[in-house]
Amino acid sequence: MILKAVFRPQIRAWKGEAPLGSVLWGQGILPSLVLIVAYVDALYRHDPITQQAVLSAFQLYSAWALVAIWRCAANAQPPWDTIARLLTVAWAGNVLLVAGFLQVDLLTR
Repeated sequence: MILKAVFRPQIRAWKGEAPLGSVLWGQGILPSLVLIVAYVDALYRHDPITQQAVLSAFQLYSAWALVAIWRCAANAQPPWDTIARLLTVAWAGNVLLVAGFLQVDLLTR
């Protein structure tokens, strides 16, 4: 039950019960920025193993965050519900393209 208490905000977000703003910024954008900085750091250190680990974590985390944001958008006021969902679609496309190209780059080295 300790894990349930620790991950209560993430569970609420996954169920679509959390406020959209806190999920979008606190559980979506800010953690993604931390992972991007970690990837850039590994890139500059020429550490492909860390790059692969961070890229995989970024892809998995992005998938979780996008679902949580989409679900929480259902409870947001117009026009924020629509804006959040449009941004979610754009974010998903961006993650697929950027992560895909970075993955190809890692595999060709």
